[in-house]
Amino acid sequence: MKTKHILAGIGIVLFTSCTDYLDIKPYGRTIPKTAEEFSALMHNHLNNIDSGEDEDIVGNSSALLEWDAACGDDFETCLTETYGNILRNYVGDILGSLGCEITYQHLYETIRDCNIVLGEMEESGTEEADNVRATAYALRGVCYYQLLRIYCEPPVPGNFSAQLGVPLVMTFDMEEKPLRSSMQQTIDQIESDLENSLAYHMDEEVYRFTEDVVKGYLARLYFWTRQWSMALPIAQELLGKYPLLEGEAYETMMTTSYDLAGNQLLKAYRTVSTQGSTGLESSSTTLQYRPVSTRFLDAFIGDEKKTDIRYRLWINTKRQSVKTIFCGMRSAEFKLMEAECYYHLGQEDKALQSINGLRRHRISNYADQKMEDLTDVLPSEIIRQDAEGNALTPLMATILRERRKELFLEGDRFFEQKRNGRPEYWTAADGRKYTTLKYMYTYPIPIHDIEIIPGLVQNPGYTEIVSN
Repeated sequence: MKTKHILAGIGIVLFTSCTDYLDIKPYGRTIPKTAEEFSALMHNHLNNIDSGEDEDIVGNSSALLEWDAACGDDFETCLTETYGNILRNYVGDILGSLGCEITYQHLYETIRDCNIVLGEMEESGTEEADNVRATAYALRGVCYYQLLRIYCEPPVPGNFSAQLGVPLVMTFDMEEKPLRSSMQQTIDQIESDLENSLAYHMDEEVYRFTEDVVKGYLARLYFWTRQWSMALPIAQELLGKYPLLEGEAYETMMTTSYDLAGNQLLKAYRTVSTQGSTGLESSSTTLQYRPVSTRFLDAFIGDEKKTDIRYRLWINTKRQSVKTIFCGMRSAEFKLMEAECYYHLGQEDKALQSINGLRRHRISNYADQKMEDLTDVLPSEIIRQDAEGNALTPLMATILRERRKELFLEGDRFFEQKRNGRPEYWTAADGRKYTTLKYMYTYPIPIHDIEIIPGLVQNPGYTEIVSN
């Protein structure tokens, strides 16, 4: 069976292990001394985000081709034209490549540099030192958050202590080979890093991870871990500061490629570079060869293909994506968080009011829906249960449908599938059937690390390695 062999061949190439890229004593190099010198470590990663070279912290267009055009179900693999064959067919193609190992490596390399700053920088009390420390805490927290989402199973409240987290590397000891922490320890570390960053109240835009951006990641952490009452007030605070846009203002924001616009808090491609612009153009062109799926089009119900501004901005008449690729954070995400948090906290009237508020900003001549007006789960929808494991109600189906439409091509759909039941489904390509199985929503810990670190536990589904 195809899925049995997704890791075939990985064992042949022993890629750089975490014990290699966590060796951060800089042999033959001078340890930085001043805050300005330490800031170079942080600016290296920030510049990669700005230029669109970062695939793993904030993401870039190449990452979206993987997450959205391959891993999720918003695009139609079976209708891919010849020139789109560079696109992966499904998530298993990534699991069977070095791509998931490279992501692990890159995130820990960033953690390494953050550990250098936090462990070695002696200067304190100056504005520069505070900004550098705030950024190091933020970046480390965000990297561990990404590792949590990608390499750990979906969090189950009440079971965090029994679930596996990721190895926590907090110093740059070359001999340290940590085992996986519990999920609770991983969550606690992310929360601690983000809160430590917030304590500096950093608002220097050049460091990108300002106080508001870090609050956004804290809301994301609580939302991902189903701590609804913790996520809600942060989401609402940010919505108060970055209110929703509509009409022409929304269109301008969503069609601006490089500048931070409207209510966007964080964005890749802030620096217009040849490589970055070429990457954006190349990814947009490649997407033309894989049509948007009818499952996504079905999310626009009734007259919404005419009245919902997102349909015109996202898709052309040939079922091709024309959306301006966005990698970052913007306030509509917090409105969607608000609606879902209210729902899971048992405040359905407020949840409906919240989702009506979003739709009112997107659909012309919109009349608020009542509970009895809501459309049930669509037959084409593969997500059939919510984050708590319950069957979708019409209200929850509406909230998830709006999230799907609003965050289309922003790296969200695969994680929505993971967060809401990990549905199993298949797609066809080249006369073959490719099935996304439940365990595939969680990436494997790199094989080389499993082999050289006694006791390091692999994720379920990856214990049988098939070699060619």
